[in-house]
Amino acid sequence: MNPRTKVLIANKDGAKLISLLLWLEQYGDLEVTGTTSTELACCLNETAPDVVLMDLNVHSELETSFLRNLRNAESAPAFLLMHESEVAPIESTLSREFDGHISPRSSLKELADAVRKAANKRSLAISAARIPNTKAG
Repeated sequence: MNPRTKVLIANKDGAKLISLLLWLEQYGDLEVTGTTSTELACCLNETAPDVVLMDLNVHSELETSFLRNLRNAESAPAFLLMHESEVAPIESTLSREFDGHISPRSSLKELADAVRKAANKRSLAISAARIPNTKAG
């Protein structure tokens, strides 16, 4: 049996945070290992998630380097951006650091699929980075 995908939810809105927690726990292959409304770095260290489901309001534009440094770490999780508008906020410098976007109109299935896709994409990137260079010959 495959291990469950560990998810950390970072959202300042308590109602949304609880809703996301309850929705994602309906899937047996997803495990919410933590939630936070403020202390992302602390929760990342404690929960070691595969995917971080993050509201753009949790971190400001000034923390782009923080997120970029996290993503460059070998054990870094995938980051999914939750946003309020119908259009993904790609013009934001910080939003470019994310592995995907989730709109407010996403269904529960679309949300779960986005989490799975981000986890798979990130694990493939980490695996590829660990393959040693060889010369054919």
